[in-house]
Amino acid sequence: MKTNLARLFLLLAIPAAALAGVEASPTTPPAWFLEEIATLTADGGRWVTDNSAYKNENEPFEAYGMEWSSSFDGVTMTGRLFGIKDGAETGNFWEFRQYWHPQERRSVLEQFGWGGVVGIGTSWREGETTKSRQTFYAPDGTASETGHASSFPDARTHITESFDIVDDTWSPRRKYVWQLVPGTDP
Repeated sequence: MKTNLARLFLLLAIPAAALAGVEASPTTPPAWFLEEIATLTADGGRWVTDNSAYKNENEPFEAYGMEWSSSFDGVTMTGRLFGIKDGAETGNFWEFRQYWHPQERRSVLEQFGWGGVVGIGTSWREGETTKSRQTFYAPDGTASETGHASSFPDARTHITESFDIVDDTWSPRRKYVWQLVPGTDP
């Protein structure tokens, strides 16, 4: 019996002793991060944007949609990006996960797409704009960097701009104005 109690004590004491020298760090995400999750996931979290400026033979979608949902008391979110063609939703192009990394004290954005492409990066706030920078890795071993800047002029409008990043230079690609589609709670 004493042997079992001693083993139990060691099992509990060793992890506690290992953590005793670790400084406590704030694990609460900043307000801007929580507010962005709350805004993107509000009212069902479904956003739609017009694609007529970019629609062509190779990109036949009249619109794009994004759908976001939060979890763990609003401190993480998952999402998806899909096309809308002839008024109907297509399959997903991208799936997203965004969360606050407590040890690194930063927002992490992960993106997964067709063919095994993976994007990993961070986001941060500059004034009223959220910026993100991701490196995308393709199965053939190539990598590229992409940036985004987003803002909310109001609770139902989300403006996003995308950029190619080469040698730390951000070159504009596209700009979209997304509208919240209210009442789409699952």
